[in-house]
Amino acid sequence: MRKIFKVSVAAAGFALAATPVTLVAKSKPLSHSSHLSVAKLALPGEGRGDYLLADPKANRLYVTHSSVVHVLDLTTLKPVAQVSGLTAAHGVALDAKGRGYVTDGNSNSVLQFDPATGRVLKRIPVGKKPDSILFDPASSKIMAFDGASEDVSVIDPVAGSVVTTIKLPNAPEYSQTDGRGRVYVNLEEGNAIAVIDTRKMTLDHLIPLAGCDGPAPLGFDRANRRLFSGCGNNVMVITNVDSGKVVASVPIGGDPDGIVYDAGTRRIFVANRDGGWTIVKQKSANSYKVEQTLKIDEYAKTVALDPVTHRVFSSTADLVWPPAESGKKHLPNAKSGTFRLIVVSQS
Repeated sequence: MRKIFKVSVAAAGFALAATPVTLVAKSKPLSHSSHLSVAKLALPGEGRGDYLLADPKANRLYVTHSSVVHVLDLTTLKPVAQVSGLTAAHGVALDAKGRGYVTDGNSNSVLQFDPATGRVLKRIPVGKKPDSILFDPASSKIMAFDGASEDVSVIDPVAGSVVTTIKLPNAPEYSQTDGRGRVYVNLEEGNAIAVIDTRKMTLDHLIPLAGCDGPAPLGFDRANRRLFSGCGNNVMVITNVDSGKVVASVPIGGDPDGIVYDAGTRRIFVANRDGGWTIVKQKSANSYKVEQTLKIDEYAKTVALDPVTHRVFSSTADLVWPPAESGKKHLPNAKSGTFRLIVVSQS
């Protein structure tokens, strides 16, 4: 059983309501170059999590967790609702009317749900192994990125069904929209970014990522139109989306799976699976410097940002490693009862 520590609400950086979650130890900043603190909240249920989504407009935080999605109050982190009935929850998106969508990887479907109650409104069949998902404002469509079928399922929120499918040359990983008619998605095996025209709903072109082997996570600076790709060879490459050129590269930790850019602090948080996040400072649109490595729990691998409070969220659990199998990626299981939300506060 995890040892419990008492931490003041002020020091933790958020208000804690009287809820089933448990606050455990927070770390101290590792350097004077930035002031970051880490707090942890236990959440019920079994298994590990995947993507998170912060929605400051509705004051909600969505935490995917195996067969459920925890819907929390973004300010207090108090539970608001729970979406159940999933086989493998991955990504969450919200449409223009605030309805929620979550990819269910093992059932090849997307669940449309009511964020206020967690009630599932509809199960929408999509491609094989849907993972990343987003809402594109330019087209008013939900786009689910299907890893095994190597395509994009485009969902009309009004009809609640797939209206077209966009074929990709490789399996898609994390995705971003510029809100102006372009969607970008990393192609891990292709070492490239696929650029989708969302007015035509076609693959427009590919941006090759020089020096990047196996891009998975993708962050976006919309003001400067720079994409941040986390690569399997321990670098993050920065791409000018308009010129299609890699403009910078910085070293990062091992096996990255999440990136978020905070425009307010000009920091990029790279969530590596190896127990250390790489914190990168943006000096200018084309100049970047590693600020520090933040010690954090292993496999805290995906991230979501609240741009209002500048808190960054992740999740993980105590890991149980099964025997490795030939030809399969070696992935850990979660120790029962150890799933937790991680909150990184910055000042």
